[in-house]
Amino acid sequence: MTYLKNFNLLIMMVLVGLSAWAGCAPVAGPTLNEVRSDQTPSRTTIDTPLQPGEIRAEVTEVDPSRREIRVQTNDGRTQVLGYDSTRTRVMYNNREYNVDQLERGDIVVFETSPKDAKYVETIRIQEPTQGARLARRSPLPPRADVIEGTVEKVQYDLGVFDVRSRTGRMVTVSIPYNAKPADVENFRRLRRGDYVRVEGEFVNSESLQLLAFLSPR
Repeated sequence: MTYLKNFNLLIMMVLVGLSAWAGCAPVAGPTLNEVRSDQTPSRTTIDTPLQPGEIRAEVTEVDPSRREIRVQTNDGRTQVLGYDSTRTRVMYNNREYNVDQLERGDIVVFETSPKDAKYVETIRIQEPTQGARLARRSPLPPRADVIEGTVEKVQYDLGVFDVRSRTGRMVTVSIPYNAKPADVENFRRLRRGDYVRVEGEFVNSESLQLLAFLSPR
């Protein structure tokens, strides 16, 4: 009887221990892809709150060509974060993702890096954007502007060129990092004096980001 009583006591202790461990173990939340594709009812994340030395910000651009992430912090400042495609870790709900899975609009948290640091080591996504889902609901594409005129200057190393319209207005056109190969080739063939007609979106009153060449040269 004593042996049986001790055995039952041992089994009870093991079960209690397993229950306590299960209660402390992290519960996996939705994956990043599930949230992006709206396969989960909410964007709730089990990510931890801000730790000392961490900054919360919104991703405004990811530039693979320069390996840079541009963010806007909660106090309105713009920061450029360098990253290493093989070393920088992007975390969401205890899962690790590649940097190229970051999207504009993601709310992220990162640690302040030393001034001599070349890249940020870890980025935690707190609120993934669902921009792709919202875009599918949009009935109309964003309106594009058309500029035509004579090429005044081409800066191949910076990916920009100046166009003077018939009215004399000067506009600087920039080539995005994800431009179509045909548009990149058209840009490389540009020479001063060429007449062009381009479509794009104004960044400000004097700068246009290219969407397409409508009539190169």
